Amino acid sequence: MAQHATADDRLITDKETAHLIGASRSWPWKLAAVGKFPKPIKLSARCTRWRLSSVREWMADPQGWQENQGDI
Repeated sequence: MAQHATADDRLITDKETAHLIGASRSWPWKLAAVGKFPKPIKLSARCTRWRLSSVREWMADPQGWQENQGDI
């Protein structure tokens, strides 16, 4: 049985991510590198995307967001 992804589960580009958070395209990459933003999903050598639900979760509480959500 096929599962249907919700709109929040779709994958978005770095350009879309930057637009959502109101930052430059490089800012999510910098934050992710230091564990202050969700890590992107690497689909291929030149294709990386963020999960919209993860970005929205971060947007709800950027200061309180933690990389290891399961450790809270």
